[in-house]
Amino acid sequence: MSRAILVPLGASLLLVTGCASVPRDSGLDDVRKAVQERTHQSLELKSGASSTDDPRVADMLHGELDADKAVAIAMINNPRLQVVLGELGIARADLIEASTIRNPIAEAELRFPASPFRPFEVLVTQTLVDLFLLPRRRAVGKATFEAEKLRVTGEVIHLGAEVRESFYDLVAALQRVGMDRTIVESARTSAELARRMNSVGNLNDLDLENEQARYEEAKLDLARGEENALVRREKLLREMGLRDRMIDWKTREDFPALADRELSQEEIDASLTSRRLDISIAQREVEAAKAALPIARTSVVGDISVGVHQERESDGTKTTGPSIQLPIPIFNRGRAGRTRAEARLAQAEQRLAAVRAEAGSEIRAVRARLLSTRARVEYYRDVLLPRRRRIVELTSLQYNAMLLGLFQLLQAKQNEINARHEYIEAQLDYWKARSDFDLVINGVGGTEEDNRSRRSPLERRTMVDESAIRGGSR
Repeated sequence: MSRAILVPLGASLLLVTGCASVPRDSGLDDVRKAVQERTHQSLELKSGASSTDDPRVADMLHGELDADKAVAIAMINNPRLQVVLGELGIARADLIEASTIRNPIAEAELRFPASPFRPFEVLVTQTLVDLFLLPRRRAVGKATFEAEKLRVTGEVIHLGAEVRESFYDLVAALQRVGMDRTIVESARTSAELARRMNSVGNLNDLDLENEQARYEEAKLDLARGEENALVRREKLLREMGLRDRMIDWKTREDFPALADRELSQEEIDASLTSRRLDISIAQREVEAAKAALPIARTSVVGDISVGVHQERESDGTKTTGPSIQLPIPIFNRGRAGRTRAEARLAQAEQRLAAVRAEAGSEIRAVRARLLSTRARVEYYRDVLLPRRRRIVELTSLQYNAMLLGLFQLLQAKQNEINARHEYIEAQLDYWKARSDFDLVINGVGGTEEDNRSRRSPLERRTMVDESAIRGGSR
C-alpha cells in the first residue's frame, strides 16, 4: 500500500505549490494601484456593510464639497462599489480551483458470506490527466484572473466618472436655480411696473397680461429647477453611499476653472496601448484561450487514472498490484472540444484586433468633442458674456438719460441672464466631455465593446472552456 500513500502525498504537494501563487488579497492591491495611477483616488474593500460613520467621510463633508471629494467619498462608502470589489474574491476562488487537482478516489468492497476469511477488495486511484495539465490550467486561471482584475479596475474608474458627472449635474442645477431666481425677480418687477402703468392708462391690457404671464411662467421654471436640483442632489447622495442622517452637506455652486491645456494627439498616442484597460483585457483573454487550446486537444484521452489494488480471497490469499483506467476513444475523439477551443481563440484574437482598431477612433472622436466644448466655454466667457454685460451697462446709461424705457432695460438684463444660462450648459458639456475623455483614455468608455468587457460574472466565466478554468475538482 506504500504506492497508494505516495500518490495522494504527491497530489497534496502539488496542491500546496499551486495555491502558493494565489494572492491572499485577491488582487485588491493591484486594483488599488491601477485606480490610483489613473484617477489619483484610493479605495478599500470593507468587511460587512458599509458604514457612514467613517471619520474620513465626515471630514470630507465638512466645508464645501467638490468633485474630487465626492469621488473620494464614493470610493470609501459606496456599497455597490464594495459589491464590485467582492468579485475579486470570486476570481481568486476560480484561480485556486484552476491550481488544484482532484482528490484521489478510494474504493472498498466487502463480500458475504465467506469462510474461513471474509473476502474484500480495496482500490486507490489518482488521475494522471490533472497532474500533466495542471500547469496549463493554472495558466488559463492566471490569465482569467488578471483579466478580472482589469475589469474590476474599469468598474471602479467608471463609478468614479459617474459620481463626477453627477456632481457636475448638481452644480449646473444649482446655478440654474440661481439664474431662475434672478429671472423671477426681474419678471416680478416688470409685472409690477406693468400693473402700475396700466392703472394710469399708459399700458394696454394685452401688454399687462403678457408681462404677468411671463412672471407666472418664470415662477414655474424656478419650481422645476428647484425640483431638478433636489433630484440631482439625491442621486449624488446615493452614489456617495450616504445615509439620510448625513445629508447635511454643502456643495460648491460653481464649476472649476478650465484645465490649462488638453493633451495633444501625440501624447495620447504614446500612452494609448498601456492605459487602455479594454486592450489589456482582450490580451489576457487571448492568453487564456491559447493556454486552453492544448487542454482541449488532450480531451480525447479523458481521465487516465492509476492506482494500487489489493484483494483478499475467501481462503485468505492476498494480492496487491497496480491498476489503470483509461477511456477508449471510439465514439468521442475530442473533436468538439478542439473545435470549440480553436473557435474561442480565434474569437479572442479578433476581439483584440477590433478593440485596438476602434481605440484610436474613439479617442479622436471624444477629443474633438472635448476641444469643441472647451472652445464654446471660452467663447461665452471671453466674448459673449462681456458683450451682454456691456449692453446692459449702455442700456442703463440710456435709461438714466430717459432715452430708453424700463422694459428695454429689463429685456437687456434678461438677455444677459439667458447668456449665462447657456454658459452654464456649455460648462456642463465641457466637464462631461472631459469625464468621457478620461474614461476612453482608460478604455472604460461607453462603447459596445466596453460594455461587453463589463459583462456579468457568469458571462465572463463562459469566455473560456469551463473545464480549462476549473482545476478538475468535482
